[in-house]
Amino acid sequence: MMVLPFFSFAQKTPPSNEELRQRANHSFVILKENVLLVRLKSNLKKINALKEYGYNVEAKEFQYSQNEKNKEIIKSFKEEFTFCDTYFFFSEHSNLVRAKDFSQPFFLDDNLKIDPSVSVPTDSFLIAEFGHVMSDPGPYKDFYIMDYEDGFNKRTSYWAGPDLHFGALIVMNDQFVQIRRPFPRYARTFASLPFLKRSIVKTVARLNKKLFNY
Repeated sequence: MMVLPFFSFAQKTPPSNEELRQRANHSFVILKENVLLVRLKSNLKKINALKEYGYNVEAKEFQYSQNEKNKEIIKSFKEEFTFCDTYFFFSEHSNLVRAKDFSQPFFLDDNLKIDPSVSVPTDSFLIAEFGHVMSDPGPYKDFYIMDYEDGFNKRTSYWAGPDLHFGALIVMNDQFVQIRRPFPRYARTFASLPFLKRSIVKTVARLNKKLFNY
């Protein structure tokens, strides 16, 4: 994901600690009383690009690897995440989730197939995915955000810029903006530190524990 600052909007006044606490509490209640939608990467553009240039074997191997990772994510949530109900969708349906348009089926079963019988019982939810934690900002800005899976979008963000070295299972609001502290907004994967690296299942379990301990 590429983040470009959009400077034609006035900077916002940073919220006080009390305001941050109230926002965190509000997000906590939303999640506790509703559901968590988990975004899975399909990497279709990369797979199709490999096929286009004749790398069919590489495309098949990459797709298999991505599918296995996604299945592991689903399995880990179903085994270790008990804080609320979870539903799973591919990244190419991000705009539908952002618009809360659930008129067409796109939620997935354990085998990554769209299951028409799966429906979300609420339009209040938070979103999670394995990605990178954004740093809390000083000034607040509006951003154009390029998501290579779901297009080019302009939206207000609470983030000054990305920290591309901080891998984690992250929690976002329903507009895919990462939630600020003191909400337990991520569980680190330590992917860049082989001797500390957490497995997917342990990372999911860690987030679940942090939410219960909030």
